[in-house]
Amino acid sequence: MMDIIALAALCKLAIDGGDKLLEAYKKRKFSEAEKELLIAAVKDGVATANHGKFWLMRLNEGNFIRAGNKNFPDDESKDLVYDSERYYEAFESLCKRAFIRYDGGDLFILTSKGFEKARELARKNKKE
Repeated sequence: MMDIIALAALCKLAIDGGDKLLEAYKKRKFSEAEKELLIAAVKDGVATANHGKFWLMRLNEGNFIRAGNKNFPDDESKDLVYDSERYYEAFESLCKRAFIRYDGGDLFILTSKGFEKARELARKNKKE
């Protein structure tokens, strides 16, 4: 179940310096889902109205995350429940890494560190 208040507190804790466990967590390798969320948030590196923004939504089908202009999971998902949890866990991980901060309501945004990593991943992804 999605708890926006808990995620907001987690993002704030990581940004404010967190503790040793969060610091160690930040050094872990990125999952594919984390990469997908970051890349979607800075699509083509072009600043748009949704650039760097994430919205968390709870629907009957499960949790959904909108990164930039893309939904996770998307309409192509073969296993909506699994994909919903996979992307939610990836989003939570990005909060722990201090790449995302809470902005109010159901809106989260990339931190400057988050933008840097997202742009780096988007450039690498474009080359491949």
